[in-house]
Amino acid sequence: MSMRTLTGLFLIGLLTASAAAAQVAPYGTDPHRYQVERHQARMESLRLQADARADTARRLDTEARLTLRDLEAARQPPTPYVEQAAPPSDPAVTTERHRRTREAVTQIDDWLEKAPD
Repeated sequence: MSMRTLTGLFLIGLLTASAAAAQVAPYGTDPHRYQVERHQARMESLRLQADARADTARRLDTEARLTLRDLEAARQPPTPYVEQAAPPSDPAVTTERHRRTREAVTQIDDWLEKAPD
């Protein structure tokens, strides 16, 4: 073989090897694949954020319900004020109670009728 034939074969080999290599792009250089991977990563990130927010909302809801339950349990019913009336058989006690009631009502009426300063 001549040198010219060897050089021709060598050039043909280089051209076919480079053509075959040009048909397959190395990983990571394909813009479409890169864009898809970016979208997938962003969607996974958003999904994780949504899960974290949902967990926080459930936790806060549970805490709020527990706080309300504790507040309602701590609330004591108001004690009704019931004046113990004396039995009607004792006129002295009844007269004294009527006198005190009249004085209290009179004080309120006097205060309400008082002229403004």
